[in-house]
Amino acid sequence: MKTLKISLIIIVVTAICVRIFFWIQSTTEPGKVKKNGNSFRPQIEQEIESLKAMPDNKLSKDFYIKVALDINYFYKPLPPKYPYGRFGDTQSENDQWKDTFEKNLYSAYAEKFVKQAKIVFRGSQWNPEDLKFIQLEKNELKKSKLLVEGSPVDKDLSTIQTALDKYNEIVTFISSCKDFEYSVIDIAHFPIADVQSKISHADSLLSNRMENEFVNNCTHIRDGLKEIPQALFNKHVGYLDNKINNLLGLYKFSFSQKEYSNLYYIPIKAEIDALDNQIYKAPNFDSEYGRLL
Repeated sequence: MKTLKISLIIIVVTAICVRIFFWIQSTTEPGKVKKNGNSFRPQIEQEIESLKAMPDNKLSKDFYIKVALDINYFYKPLPPKYPYGRFGDTQSENDQWKDTFEKNLYSAYAEKFVKQAKIVFRGSQWNPEDLKFIQLEKNELKKSKLLVEGSPVDKDLSTIQTALDKYNEIVTFISSCKDFEYSVIDIAHFPIADVQSKISHADSLLSNRMENEFVNNCTHIRDGLKEIPQALFNKHVGYLDNKINNLLGLYKFSFSQKEYSNLYYIPIKAEIDALDNQIYKAPNFDSEYGRLL
């Protein structure tokens, strides 16, 4: 009988201990679920992943701005339920999550931007609007406090700027060649040495692949450089045309044929003879030379 009582006591105590154990488990689990049940952090994480998954050939600035606004919106306090914001239960936790999300978003967008810019640069047709966007966006990303100096993204942004600088340099050079013009009033002789220098520089750029692997892909840049010799030849011919026209009728004011020949005819004839197709390699050289004579 005594043994039976002892056994019953042991069973009862054991049952009580088991119930206490499960009760403790049931009271601690909900706390963990609640802590992991923040619905705002997963939303931002998913949006950042969606940004990463976007096609590399699609510029995604609008979506980037949306995610940035969402981060700021969830970070702001919303009393009384979210006195510290919606990323954490304390101000410190909320600050840390905001900082993490901003860094992750910047990194995701910057890497995507670099890929998108390089897709544009690898194309044969460079749209001015795309280049304008790339320049402005590169400037914004470069000055961000989130950019780590010397990081791969930082180096890629510098590479993008180098390509843009070389492109702008060559565009300016081509424009200066096509606008190259002197009036017969300004100078006595057409500046052939300057022309030779410009043609030599154009040839050098073409033979050295524009001095930039990306700019070398741009068709209209290559075509523009190839057109420079002919454009400068046309400028030279136009200069001589104007000079001849300005001298028309001056024989009326000469004292003799010799004077006219020495003052006007021989000098202009020498300038026409100075036309050198070894410089221009113009297909219409012979016809224009004959016409001027």
